[in-house]
Amino acid sequence: MSGGGLTQALAAFAAGLRPEDVPPAARAEARRALADCLGGALAGARDEVARIAAAAQAREGGACALWGTALRADVADAALANGCAAHAHALDDTNESMRGHPSAPLVPAILAVGELVDAGGDDLITAYIAGTEVACRLGRSVNDRHSQIGWHTTGTLGPVGAAAACARLLRLDARRTAHALGIAASMAGGLRANFGTMTKALHAGLAAQHGVLAARLAAGGMAASATALEGHEGFLQLFCDDGSQDAARALHGLGESFDVLTPGIVYKQYPTCSMMHALIDMVLQARLLGFLDPTDGLELRCAISQRLEAARGKAWPESGLAAKFCVEYCVAVAAREGTQGIADFTDETIRRPGLRELAQRVHLSPGQDFPPGNGDFAELVVLRGGREVFRQRQAKPFGHPSMPLSPAQHQAKFMACAAPVLGVQRARNLLEILQAPQPGSARALARALALPSD
Repeated sequence: MSGGGLTQALAAFAAGLRPEDVPPAARAEARRALADCLGGALAGARDEVARIAAAAQAREGGACALWGTALRADVADAALANGCAAHAHALDDTNESMRGHPSAPLVPAILAVGELVDAGGDDLITAYIAGTEVACRLGRSVNDRHSQIGWHTTGTLGPVGAAAACARLLRLDARRTAHALGIAASMAGGLRANFGTMTKALHAGLAAQHGVLAARLAAGGMAASATALEGHEGFLQLFCDDGSQDAARALHGLGESFDVLTPGIVYKQYPTCSMMHALIDMVLQARLLGFLDPTDGLELRCAISQRLEAARGKAWPESGLAAKFCVEYCVAVAAREGTQGIADFTDETIRRPGLRELAQRVHLSPGQDFPPGNGDFAELVVLRGGREVFRQRQAKPFGHPSMPLSPAQHQAKFMACAAPVLGVQRARNLLEILQAPQPGSARALARALALPSD
């Protein structure tokens, strides 16, 4: 393994990061990611996994709000419940360095600790940048092997990033921040075997909770190994089993470039596995152009990446959560309904008549000449009566930095998620706070995210 001192270098970066060190473009992207995460979390607050977590964690007089409810909880417990809500519908953002979801663990942890210490908007944004850098750069060191052997990166990288962010909010020095990272490294976990179940959302909640707890324990004096990430039997070695881990990949350009800009944050339009989004984009486009209507005699041949082939569900889904990983189901919904929204992934809607029959005309195969490492790359070929009528390839989904969503699309997504929970006017007021050059304080955001108690 090349490189060294990873734990100490990441800790020094997180502890020393100042608002003026973050370029305006990175700050703007952090605000966009914060708003995107909170919108999705409000929608997720009504989901069963979030309701279960909120009921288990709520405590009268707790220090922190449980978003989209009138309940409160202690700081680490609020991070868990809100983290479950943020990841409940799989609408939260992704990052290619992390091969997972940076904001779902980070934002609940940051706002919980921020509410506790009355952090201002500048501190929230700086903490988000610090946490994202740590999680994503650690991801560079272990990916792609880390994900290939079955770890859910949101649950493994997320706690370490959340610990860095919370340590920044608690004003820990580099030494104690390093302890926080080491503590969080021992809390890392998350099995891809639990994809398609409520426990996948729990991974984000646990990551947020563990980040909060690690930082608070370090603040109280708890110590960890100075080389917990890169040392013998440390994070890199144990979470990447083939010797391909490399601490130097994390350290390259640290403090000079920011992962929120390069490779950037990917914003999701659909509540499904992100690696099929480029394919769904093309199916919806083919439908809009009239190539899929009517569906009689229709055949859809879909070439997908090796990464999606490894991650996708191979059996017909028996639940809405499992359907999020079934490519055939998602393609059939997009082809017949012209939608790919939260309502398409309930235990009831997946049993709509005709969908399974249409899904049987969706044929998948791994793309033979696709760029290696690009899990999003897809090709769609539409045939009618054996005659090709549409063919298209797409490298990345809409929402990727190379194909960004417009401000209006970001706003529409936020309102669609938040308004049913908060009401239209309160949702608009919250969005205005989040879109301001400096978002409101953590306590102001918590008040805007909570429902009245009477």
